[in-house]
Amino acid sequence: ELRKKKTRGILRKREKSLSSILFPGVSPEEYQNGEQIPVYVDLVESRKTQVPFEYYDLPSCAAPPKEKIKGYRKSLGNRLSGHAVRPGPFDLRAGEDKHCTAMCAVSIGGKKLKWMRQLVERQYRIHLQLDQLPVLMRSKELNYAVRGYPVGFKAPPSYTGLREDEYYLYNHLKFTVSYLEDPSQFDGVRITGFDVHPVSFEHN
Repeated sequence: ELRKKKTRGILRKREKSLSSILFPGVSPEEYQNGEQIPVYVDLVESRKTQVPFEYYDLPSCAAPPKEKIKGYRKSLGNRLSGHAVRPGPFDLRAGEDKHCTAMCAVSIGGKKLKWMRQLVERQYRIHLQLDQLPVLMRSKELNYAVRGYPVGFKAPPSYTGLREDEYYLYNHLKFTVSYLEDPSQFDGVRITGFDVHPVSFEHN
């Protein structure tokens, strides 16, 4: 009888392990209030060109220390493509609202600034993940949702009143995380959505 119980326990553990590693997201993950929900940065891509870039190629805040990041298990698609996401510099926690928080200050100039203008011109988008869900930009008025958010945007003279096109970089991000609570079924919360609203602010 002891052997039978032990065998059944091994099979159950093995089945759960395989499903969570090969198909993450199939088994929902619960987070307790105050627990960090790690945000991961994916590639920066454009439909106008086949050349992707890493998130940390951009002038951004530094990556967080590895010891502060909860373990991330790549999906089968990530393993086959050889692509790996990296921890993002954002700090989101379950059940906690966070007001606008300055993360870091980055100066851009010279060749880097020219390159960033090219990324805006070629409509590059930054992709993030939260609990295996891609970040989305939504518009209720226009009834659409798209993956990722643009590096920035180009404003024509008719908008700015200037003689030439003006380029703006998105330097503020407003995240909205949707979640489900059901104490009768599970403890904590389950993430159901991850949205972003990028904004460009001028700092003196």
